[in-house]
Amino acid sequence: MRFLALALAACAVASAFGADPTLKNRFDDPFFQLSAAAPACPEPRGPLMTEEEAISDTHHRLERGQRCYLEKRCRYSSSYQYDREIARAIQSSASHGRLKIPKDSSLWILVQGRRVFAYGCVPGSYRAGTLRDQLRKIPDVEVAVEDVRVGSRGPVGYRIK
Repeated sequence: MRFLALALAACAVASAFGADPTLKNRFDDPFFQLSAAAPACPEPRGPLMTEEEAISDTHHRLERGQRCYLEKRCRYSSSYQYDREIARAIQSSASHGRLKIPKDSSLWILVQGRRVFAYGCVPGSYRAGTLRDQLRKIPDVEVAVEDVRVGSRGPVGYRIK
């Protein structure tokens, strides 16, 4: 409750003085490149956000996972506390060949609140959902989302830098 009061006070201060429009990874969410073999693939914006966007997201982030913890179904009081472990597990799975990364792809991974987002570009032969299904098997992942462009042309569905 005290943190919520502080967040609301920060929101009021930011509104009064104008929020910082600089894009930053304000919550230090794990975001990394998994492959880089499709050079024309636009880099996703990932967790970068303005101060105003961060303030708007604060309340949701504070609540995410508390119920699960209070019901003693989860180890941590916040879903975001799992993110570093999940990111390390993904990187380890990729480096040991357990995570099959499509050849000729450029992929980025964002982990936020036990949700994993895969962004990027994959070759035309890629079967949709393959990466998503593998990411769902990583321990503690609740949801995996795949937002990739199949082939070398056309727009991407994610926000870019």
